Order: sequence, then structure tokens, then C-alpha cells
Amino acid sequence: MAAVASINSLPYEVRQTIYSLVARPTDFHCRYGRPASSVAQYATVSREWQEEFERFTFRELLVTPKRLKSFCHILSSPRRRAIVQTICFHVSLDRYEPHLDAIQETSAERRRSTEVLATALGSFFRAMTHWQKSDTSPLGLDLHLLVDSPSDSSALVGKNGGPLVTGRALTSYLKLDLETLSLPYLDVFSGFRCTGRHLQPTSILAIVSRLRMLEYLDVELNHDTTRNRDIHQRNYFAIGLEQHAETVRVLSLRRPSPMLIPSPAPPKQPWSTFYSQMRLFSQQCESFEFDDCIDAAQFFAPFLVGPGAEKPPIGQEAPFWTRLKRLNIRNSYLMKAPYLRVPNRIEALVSVHNVLVAAGRAACRMPELQFARICQYVLTDGQLEWFVLTYECYAGKAVLRMRGFVPGTAMVDAWKRSVAHKGVELTLLRETNEPNAPEL
Repeated sequence: MAAVASINSLPYEVRQTIYSLVARPTDFHCRYGRPASSVAQYATVSREWQEEFERFTFRELLVTPKRLKSFCHILSSPRRRAIVQTICFHVSLDRYEPHLDAIQETSAERRRSTEVLATALGSFFRAMTHWQKSDTSPLGLDLHLLVDSPSDSSALVGKNGGPLVTGRALTSYLKLDLETLSLPYLDVFSGFRCTGRHLQPTSILAIVSRLRMLEYLDVELNHDTTRNRDIHQRNYFAIGLEQHAETVRVLSLRRPSPMLIPSPAPPKQPWSTFYSQMRLFSQQCESFEFDDCIDAAQFFAPFLVGPGAEKPPIGQEAPFWTRLKRLNIRNSYLMKAPYLRVPNRIEALVSVHNVLVAAGRAACRMPELQFARICQYVLTDGQLEWFVLTYECYAGKAVLRMRGFVPGTAMVDAWKRSVAHKGVELTLLRETNEPNAPEL
């Protein structure tokens, strides 16, 4: 009887194709809504299959405090550590009764949540000290910190079909005790993202300060309101970035979920500590992204001209972004406090125009810029008006795409001058032709 051929007798490329096809969800699963077979089961076929399919199963890991010991045991192998790309550390807070869904945590409950988070972080960081930079891929690891309670999911369903979170989850923020928090330094993480319950920016910086090789940071800022806590947290974060996140090159900032009880926005202060520090820190970034948590009109204030434009104070002249390659901005108008920004649609369109022109002037001081997307949307009579400008510059060619508006002379001239500094040609593409589109 002839010997059964081994899969190892096949060429390497053929074997890799087989493994990839087996691990990929099939059209059958997608069409009938059935869950795809677990990739992990294929690792039991043979030793060879185990090593190959662990490349899929160990790429992204979910770790909890209760499973931390098992995590350390299973990932003691250098081969497995080299596969890992992302670790999601999920800290589960105490459950609460349904009648507390709309009630903010008490001081005692907040201290308990803080204690749970601090203890979990301490255990996880100490466990990760056994990892060496040489154990991981050259790109390092991404750390995703998820903090929530099993009771945070509401019985209500959102527009996307998923469950909404409770009022308690929205209003109960987390703030670590910086005086007692003790975390060891780690060199294995190059990315950090925080989701779930809102973690105050001062606490985020405390964690970031222990990640010495951090390059990518994706976190929530506090709302831009007149509340003292929000003002303090935003300012401290902006000031602390230079000290605690000096290695970060990719920065993504988000606002928290909408406020249940809206608070008014502060007066426009483009030369405030927050905006001056954010302009300063962004100059070390290769990629910078923000939504409503930063007002684009105030961020680009040094590039505004014409009526109402203020002369920059001494020391706050126009910044120069020598490294910036990617810029992504999303701002809303007339949505919900504190992000109303203006009293009416006319002033909203004026502000959108100013942002598009100022961004074009700023691009002149971004010599490495390859991609920019500026999305401004205005709520008018219950409908959203979208004004989107997309800039791409590759292989000696630049393209400016516009959607939702007619490009005005000032905006086009600003972007043309910026592109001319690079010695490339600019192509203008208007993606839509709405008859009532405003000129910006």
C-alpha cells in the first residue's frame, strides 16, 4: 500500500494558501448567518497545523484579570509571543441593579471602581514585565484597555442595531489615584487605545508615561465645556503630552458619548493653553486625527485672515508640521451642546468656509502631507448637511476632492498655493453636483 502523502510534501506557498482558505469564513456562513467555525479547532489536527493556526488565534488576544495567570502560562513560549499583535485587556467592574441604570455612581462606588481598575492594571503591567522587546514583532504590540460593567448595556437598541449603554455608564467616569498608582515601565507596547467607561485624561497620561516605546495613542478627551473638571483635564492632558508621550507619532482624539445633561461650551479661546499646546505637540506627529473634542476653527486660528481674525500672541506664530503625513478632522455644528458652535446655519457655513481655507493655508507648512480629510457637518431642519474635502498627494500628483459644496476662490487659491510649494500639479474634483450646494 502506498504511503499517504503528508501536507508537508506540498510546496510552502501551497500550504500557506490552504491554511488561509481554511481559516477564512465561507460564503455559506455569511449567507445563512451561521457562526464561522472556530479557527482554534484546526490547531488540534497535527503539530504542523497547530503552529500554523496559532498565527491566527494568537494574533489578537482578549485577557481579563481572572485569566491573567493562564495568559502568562500559555504565552510563555517566545514563538507564540512573536505572533501576538494586539492585547485587549478587559477590566470588568461590579454589576449593578437595573433600577440604578440612570443614576451616577456614588463616591463610594466610584472609589470601588477605581480600586478594581488600579489593581487590575498593576497585575497586568507586572505580568508584562516578563516580556522583552525582542519577544515581539518589530512593530511592537497594541494595548487596548476596555473598562466597563456587565450591567452597562442598556435594554434599548441604537440605530445600528446594537445595545445602547446606560446613563450610569455615560456619567460615571474613572479617575486613578495618581499618588498611589504604581506601574512598572514597559517597552513592548507601541500602541495604546482606551474604550468603555470614560477614563479621565490625567489617568490616561499616568498609564502612557509607563509605556516607553509608545508611538500610537487613541483616547477620549473630556467634553469641551465650562465645567471646571473638563477644563482642568483638557489642559493637563495637552500640557502633559510633551512630557509623558514624547515618543508618540500617531495621535487620535475623540470626544466622549453625548452628555445626558448638556453643559455650555466655553468662549472661543484659540490662544488658550489647550490649543497652543495641542498645536505644539501635533508638530511631532506623523498622523493626527480629531473630532468634536477639538474645534478646527480654533486649532487653525494662526491661519485665519480677514474680519474677526485675531493676531497671534508672541510665541504662538504659525506652526510647522515637518512630519505630518495624515490629517483627519471631523466637526459638527448645531448638533447638541456643547458642540453647537454657532447660533444658525449662516454662521455655520461661514465657519466651515474659514476652516477649509485655513486648512489649505496650513497645508503649506506640512511638506510631507500625503492625505487629509476635513469633514464638517451641519444639522439643518433635522437633516445633516455634509461638507467634505479630501486631499491626496502621491507620486508627484495632488488631487483635491470636494463633496457637498461648490469650491470658492479663496479656498481653491489656498490649496493651490500649498501644492505649488511642493512642485506638483493639483487636480480638482467635485464629487457631487447638488443644485443648492453652497459656495465655500
